[in-house]
Amino acid sequence: MTSFAENGQPQAETPAATLRGRAAEARSNDDAVLNAAREVFVEQGFNAPMSAIAERAGVGVASIYRRYQSKDQLTLELRLRALHHVIDIARRIAAEPGDFAVQGFMQRHLAEAASPLATTFGKHVLRDPSVDAAAEELRQALEALIDLDRQRDLVPNDYNAGELMLAITHLRPSIPAERERVVELGLRQLDHYLIGLKHSAKHPEAVRGNPLTWNEWVEFNSAD
Repeated sequence: MTSFAENGQPQAETPAATLRGRAAEARSNDDAVLNAAREVFVEQGFNAPMSAIAERAGVGVASIYRRYQSKDQLTLELRLRALHHVIDIARRIAAEPGDFAVQGFMQRHLAEAASPLATTFGKHVLRDPSVDAAAEELRQALEALIDLDRQRDLVPNDYNAGELMLAITHLRPSIPAERERVVELGLRQLDHYLIGLKHSAKHPEAVRGNPLTWNEWVEFNSAD
């Protein structure tokens, strides 16, 4: 589980390679539970029983509840893990942006990141200070790389982090196919999207409506 300092900010986890004995076993079991939970929730939805997750992970139900007291806590940890993974992708791209930072981020996201949790859980994932803090980290990381492209006239001036994440959602629909084919289709649609994005940078009048705000994006991915 993600740990937090007294100020509420996430602390860096100890790299798995440095763990020994029971600590290494606990980390391995936790990874197995979280990976199994995501798979089961994707297949069966939020109402999937914890017993199905335990069976997939090869652990007992009691061991899951010792780590996560409720399904809400388990899904919260999944959401935090997903957010921090995307933050890491954004920061890596911003550090080495190449010719088109938004393109680099979206390509890597489509190839590496797991499916959006909002499409799996709907409105079941509750708001939490740790999620809000991670969401703000993500916003800042995305705005940093978008700004690189704004300066090069590759994206419209009003293009923002919320619209970038909304595009990712559209480019990652639930498709009953092998992951390799899903990624291939996503990257193909991304090519179409990026051509249009570059065009709208030079012709902003061609785009209708107001941009999605980051607060709207956060609300879309939170419980009522």
